[in-house]
Amino acid sequence: MQKNLIWFRNDLRVHDNTALHQACQNDTDKVISLFISTPKQWHNQSVSKKKISFMYYHLISLQKELLKLNIILYYHESTDFLNSIEYLIFFCKKHKVNNLFYNYEYAINERYRDYLVKKKLSQKGFLVKGFHDNLLFSNRQIRNQKNETYKVFTFFKKKVIQNLHNNIPQCFPVPSKRKSDRDIFLTSISLKNVNLNFNKSFFPVGEKEAINRLKNFCIYKFNDYFLKRDYPFLDATSMLSPYLSAGIISSRYCLKVLLKTKNSLPLNVLLTSPWFDQILWREFYYHLLIGFPKISRSESLVTWEKEIHWINNIKHFNAWKEGNTGFPIIDAGMRQLNELGWMHNRLRMITSSFLVKNLLINWREGEEYFISNLIDGDLALNNGGWQWSASVGCDSVPYIRIFNPLHQSKTFDESGNFIKKFIPELKNVPNHHIHQPHEWSKQKNFKIDYPNPIINYSESRKTSLSLFKQARLKLHKNGLKNS
Repeated sequence: MQKNLIWFRNDLRVHDNTALHQACQNDTDKVISLFISTPKQWHNQSVSKKKISFMYYHLISLQKELLKLNIILYYHESTDFLNSIEYLIFFCKKHKVNNLFYNYEYAINERYRDYLVKKKLSQKGFLVKGFHDNLLFSNRQIRNQKNETYKVFTFFKKKVIQNLHNNIPQCFPVPSKRKSDRDIFLTSISLKNVNLNFNKSFFPVGEKEAINRLKNFCIYKFNDYFLKRDYPFLDATSMLSPYLSAGIISSRYCLKVLLKTKNSLPLNVLLTSPWFDQILWREFYYHLLIGFPKISRSESLVTWEKEIHWINNIKHFNAWKEGNTGFPIIDAGMRQLNELGWMHNRLRMITSSFLVKNLLINWREGEEYFISNLIDGDLALNNGGWQWSASVGCDSVPYIRIFNPLHQSKTFDESGNFIKKFIPELKNVPNHHIHQPHEWSKQKNFKIDYPNPIINYSESRKTSLSLFKQARLKLHKNGLKNS
């Protein structure tokens, strides 16, 4: 009889978990599991307290689900990744483990940690097995004609959909209950010095909750997603991002439920649907992270970005963070982030564009602020989104794309429902004046406790276009490549 250890990390689920499935293949093998928290590492990587709290409660939920399978989940707190490696080796020796199973993570620090784990444990005679679990297809399966990682989403999407027509990835069932020759028990899980606080009514805890949310979306919201997804005051999105980012649910399982609930629709219609597009964007950003490790170091994918002289005005940056820029749609979005640890996707694009293209603040500052506050914070997606907004990543649209806050506000929150929800100072402003409250305030001689716009949008747009154009021209004159 062999003893198998499942090393849980960013995959806190029992449904469709590759490492869990593989570890439980032989009914006679003894199976145990382990989670090692690394608070110092999380702090260094700016992981938000809300996300850590979210993971903690799901870790407790996972432990109970594993107990039903007669699998013990052990818990240990290390400081960082290197310290966790030493404990993992100690644990394997102490519990006489034969085989270690885990699912891959793709950021550069995590990849180096896993490399050391495999090297050290293999040298000591342990069998180490890693799996691509967070992706529909591995980076080796989706390559361009030069056998390189795709850098353009449209071509990447086409290749993935082509593969899906040939092969829908398998979802693994929850393993059968293990035979137990002794009492199974709950081990203690305790995160020290962590504020365990997030909105549980907004993001209920549990893998079953995530699955129910997915099913409800596919049944009731999927058909209208394209029409309603951009309006932040509507309950029109899946709200699955925290569960996907923490591995409470998988992309494969999302596809499985979509195909099952919408089986009357042709496969190609579902695979090219706007909602599945979001799953593919997640996939794309992960493939970029794997193919271009410099992303983990917050380096741009284009070289000309080095020629941009960012302004980095601290007062402007603080106003943006606090939701006090004087641009209602920007401020409402930032206040939603600060309150919930989550922001509607349309608002993420608007607020990030405003920071980079109008305030001319280095996109890395925004990237760090988002990741340190998001409950669904994810290096690949957060970095990819910010490079997209800054026009310095993989994007077919150049630097000329600048979101106009006034236009976006009038288009996607016409009545100001969302704005008033997060900016109570504007509750007395009539709906048709909510997008430019200061003009109404002057006309009516009615004082509002809300800051004036910190910049002139038109002037900032001209400055931005000139700055980005000069950076690209300078690179061209120096004979350098764009990427």
